[in-house]
Amino acid sequence: MLESMRNQAQSWIAKVILGGIALSFGLWGIGDYFMGSRVEAVAEVDGKPVTDVEFRQAFERQVNGYRAMMGRNLSKEMIAQLGLKDDTLQTLINRRLLAEEAVKLGLVIPETVLVSTVQSDPSFQSAGQFNPQTYRIVTRNMGFRSTRDYESEMRLNLMVDALQKAISGSARVSDEELRARFDEQYEQRVVAAVLIDPASFKDVEISDEEARQWYENHKDAYRSPERVQANLVLIDPAELKNNIEISEAAVQQAYESKKADFVTPEERHARQIVVRVGGLGEEADWNKAEKKIRAAQQRLNKGEDFAAVAADVSDDISASDGGDLGFVAAGMLPPAADTALFAMKEGEISKVIKGENAWYILKLEAIKPAGQRPLAEVHDELLEQLRLEKARDEAWNLSQDLDDALGREDSLQAAAQAVDLKLVALEPLSRDEALANPLLGNSEKLRKLLFRTQPGDVIHIEELDDGRFVAVEVSRRIAPEVRDYRDVVASVYDDARADKASRKAHELAEQLLQQHDATPDELAQQAGQGKFISKPVRRNGQGDDASWLTPDVVSAAFAGEKGHWLPEAVDTSRGVALVYVEDVIPASDEEFAKQKDNLRQQELRNKGAVRFARWLATMRDEHDIEVHQAVLDRI
Repeated sequence: MLESMRNQAQSWIAKVILGGIALSFGLWGIGDYFMGSRVEAVAEVDGKPVTDVEFRQAFERQVNGYRAMMGRNLSKEMIAQLGLKDDTLQTLINRRLLAEEAVKLGLVIPETVLVSTVQSDPSFQSAGQFNPQTYRIVTRNMGFRSTRDYESEMRLNLMVDALQKAISGSARVSDEELRARFDEQYEQRVVAAVLIDPASFKDVEISDEEARQWYENHKDAYRSPERVQANLVLIDPAELKNNIEISEAAVQQAYESKKADFVTPEERHARQIVVRVGGLGEEADWNKAEKKIRAAQQRLNKGEDFAAVAADVSDDISASDGGDLGFVAAGMLPPAADTALFAMKEGEISKVIKGENAWYILKLEAIKPAGQRPLAEVHDELLEQLRLEKARDEAWNLSQDLDDALGREDSLQAAAQAVDLKLVALEPLSRDEALANPLLGNSEKLRKLLFRTQPGDVIHIEELDDGRFVAVEVSRRIAPEVRDYRDVVASVYDDARADKASRKAHELAEQLLQQHDATPDELAQQAGQGKFISKPVRRNGQGDDASWLTPDVVSAAFAGEKGHWLPEAVDTSRGVALVYVEDVIPASDEEFAKQKDNLRQQELRNKGAVRFARWLATMRDEHDIEVHQAVLDRI
């Protein structure tokens, strides 16, 4: 997820947009990032400083944007992982260089363009119209002292954007390049493979000398895991709720206020005939599937029983039950089928429906109207909810009491005793052993907290994903050590035997590949191993999802010629693969004609982005840029 977030926020324009979303930093304590009054240079560009004040403002807007997207999940640790400080600083440096270049080139943003950009921004609108008061409030929350400051920033952004577009837009793509890229993407190959399974070499033997030598050469593989010894306090609402009393009056009141939550939705008893679109979902595939569904429709029109036709025609698992889906609520079927079903009358058979990847015919057997569940039916459910809500409030209060006690006491044990909470002493645990621990196994967040905490760290109260609160105090970390040969001898023999079998499989593969003129069938028979053949598959793997057809096998196949073996075997989880190119299917001229315009736009964007990145890198090399890391680290 972090990598995806980083990729989406690389361009300066994305960062400007993200920076426009305001949120309070006090919610999770980032205020300490922005303390201090002495102005320092975080970086210098040709001797001109990028001040810490300028950086803090940009960084605050950057973090606000991520906070708006990720909510409470965003922490200081995640900010560090995302590299937001470095990203913000480099963005500031790049924008300064781009702005200077824009001025040199005489780029000017007319006042009318600036006004139009501001007034068309939905963030500054109320009821679809630009609202000056909203504009002032939002820009102030974005960290700007006045709307004039925001407009200066926006004018600069527009200039930089115009420069970036001018450079990126200068890219050109020839028809020859387009065709080559299209052929690369849409050419298909039929791949054959002989898989040599190392497990078939069951007769390999390992001497004690070989096992001991394997151990000596691979000692690092036989280290004991890192272990931690810790104390922890867990505050669990699920346990607290058992001691909480809820009156019947409170249950009645909750029922009245939540009546809408206890309405059963309308359900419809449906049958379906489904004809899925096979192949790559091209026009011919759709036409073939439509022909089949139309034939089924004709049978229904002649009076044949729907269930019988469904059992004979439908591609869905429900075919064995005559297409019976039972009662379904709105939203449970694919969108097109769902819309049609809830517009039908009881007993009606639909027309042919086109879905995203299939054709449908539906029959509506019966309608079960929406209804109100009575209090008696939901009483226990409501009671449990109310108990849990109060328990969560109580857990929060206890977590604050513990936090206060930690400020007064010198250990977690003393703090727990002060507020009458149970302390759990954990014996040394490895990560695997923690998974089997009843307290730790169901919470990845708790396990991560345990194994990143160091002895002597300040103890914090953390809320877990399941609503529990926890405080962790690590007393000792036990570093991994190489385990004695006697303790791991069984694993050593297994590993050495597996390695020897793998080497034998590769030796056999090399011998077989010397027979350049042999067919896959001949090599498979000679080796006593399995032969596999794929459906037509594209370079990206689309077309066949067989487990043996790994990305490495596909990549190797597209590097070879039709009717030839690849010169080297490919390792897969199923064994050592000898890869043979059975057939090469050229990309379709008709499909190229359809895709040409979209492909050109895609290639222009890609080329433009590369051109701009190279231009920016060259420009940076022409300037003296110095980052003051010590200052950046203090912020």
